[in-house]
Amino acid sequence: MKTVAIFVLLSAVAANARAGQEDPLRTARDLYASAAYEEALSELTRVGSGAAAAGAARQADAYRAFCLVALGRNSEAEAVAEALVRTDPMGAVDLREASPRIEEMFATVRRRMLPQLIRDEYRAARALAAQKAPDAESRLTQVQRMLAEAEKAGAWDDTLADLRVLVDGFLDLSRAEGLIASSAAAAAPPVSAQSPVPSRDVRRIFTAGDSGVIAPVVVSQPPLQIPPTLLDLVRRLRRSGTLDIVIDERGDVADVVVLQSVNGAYDTLVTAAARMWKYRPATKDGVPVRFIKTVVLNANAE
Repeated sequence: MKTVAIFVLLSAVAANARAGQEDPLRTARDLYASAAYEEALSELTRVGSGAAAAGAARQADAYRAFCLVALGRNSEAEAVAEALVRTDPMGAVDLREASPRIEEMFATVRRRMLPQLIRDEYRAARALAAQKAPDAESRLTQVQRMLAEAEKAGAWDDTLADLRVLVDGFLDLSRAEGLIASSAAAAAPPVSAQSPVPSRDVRRIFTAGDSGVIAPVVVSQPPLQIPPTLLDLVRRLRRSGTLDIVIDERGDVADVVVLQSVNGAYDTLVTAAARMWKYRPATKDGVPVRFIKTVVLNANAE
């Protein structure tokens, strides 16, 4: 009987060892809980190098950040957090075992990164919308969700509010055009007797790629008035800024969205100046239409 008990005990130990080998994430979590941070980091490399599921790999990266913060390697921890946010901006990280300091680090990284990630996603979605691609609506809906998340996370600003107006407009247009097409198809008489379907004004925003559209022409675009100290700063940054501006049927700038930021103060001044620009409006078949135009700003050319 004693021999059997020893055998059962040894079998249990071996099973636990095998479980640890098969699940390095669980082992790393146990090591982290016991403050063995270096050992946990070593164990986590096995998760990253194996064929782990996406969820396990994401959680492994989260624990990697936890350990790095505990070891005082904050810049490395932030880099891991940035990679997590960039890979999946909407994905939540399980922070139940994290300290308040780690929670704040993740929240800060997310607030900092979300605005630019949203602009990047909008750029991709807008390009698809201009091409009438089938997945344009789903990408625009993703931008809409990311905007809601940014507002909830405290990463909101006026430029995101302007972007939300554009995204909502593109989505309304896409859905309205879909409804019109569906209604026309359902009500269409036989081909021999088919009559034209009346058009509906959905206040479409046209782009340079739309057939028959003549782009707007600058009427008045005064040079930017940037304080010398700020101008010197942005020149040293060597960054180019990108704006999307919506020019309405009167040639006025109705909306400005910063797609690529140069500097917060510079972006604010440029956005205010852009709202004062005046154009001869775009036209389609001789009728003025709303038009979205991308403007690249090079501070070094100021």
